[in-house]
Amino acid sequence: MAEPATLVSPFLRRGPARRGMMLGMLACLSVTALHFAGRYDPAFALRYAAGLALAGLIETVYALLQDGRWVWPRASTLVTAALLLLSVPARMPAAEAAAGILVAVSFGKLTVDPRALRLNPMLMGRLFLMLVFADSIQRWAPPAARVDALSTATPLGLFAAEGAVYSPWRIARGAIGGDWNGLYALVPGAPGEVMPLLAAGCGAALYLAGVLDWRPAAAYLAGFAGVCALLGMPVAFHVAAGSTVFTAVYIVTDPRSMPASKFGRWAAGLLAGVSNALLRRQGYYPEGVVWAVLAANLLTPALDRLAFIGRGWRLRRASARAGKRP
Repeated sequence: MAEPATLVSPFLRRGPARRGMMLGMLACLSVTALHFAGRYDPAFALRYAAGLALAGLIETVYALLQDGRWVWPRASTLVTAALLLLSVPARMPAAEAAAGILVAVSFGKLTVDPRALRLNPMLMGRLFLMLVFADSIQRWAPPAARVDALSTATPLGLFAAEGAVYSPWRIARGAIGGDWNGLYALVPGAPGEVMPLLAAGCGAALYLAGVLDWRPAAAYLAGFAGVCALLGMPVAFHVAAGSTVFTAVYIVTDPRSMPASKFGRWAAGLLAGVSNALLRRQGYYPEGVVWAVLAANLLTPALDRLAFIGRGWRLRRASARAGKRP
């Protein structure tokens, strides 16, 4: 039996090899979800399982309506739903989260041809939630049901409101809690961003397994940290806070929406990182990462085209030099 062909990323492998790669990604996302459920909100485990089941049901129904055949859900579809659930508030109303999954899977994943529109399906669902349910997407309730007279704030929200820098080390290991000056109860953000060290560890495991490409992630983090340093923002805090590490590991490495060329992946990752830092600096826009990555996605065809033109130019030069040799 022939070995599976690899074009750019292991995600592009055909057959069982590709399914194994996506299952590895799903396993890492599930570990993140279970960590959040065990540490902060046990009810999230049930919401996560229900969201994956809904995504699988959508794909099965879609195949029945389109082709009249029964199919088992693909791991990539479950990954799309898992990413969305890990990037929105854990206590977002279930109906609204389900609507986001419906848009991400049915429209972003199953309907749109990735060769025609190079956008991350999860971000399409996230953008839908931002536009339709703007209040719910930014409401960070305490993970455990309790009566609390304090206003709640994530570490990034506290920095935006008061300029206070929460300990980057505590953020990195997920030790978020307590209150600030009796005014704000500190709460974790989205489940995927709660423990950056876990996200980084999962990213390293996926890279060693040949699943992720390190270039867009490195470019994203370099661009983000560089702009933060130039603007005088606390670099360690901003890298740890929010979804910076989660985005670097799981979002900008998506081969469906990012460029295929090495140059394009470097450029797109750098653009996303710079844009995210600027959006965070200008008014601390809470959903800046979505716009930053979508902007890079829109430039994917142009970046690949530039890489193609550049390679052709180098080949012509090499051919011309070879022709002049005696």
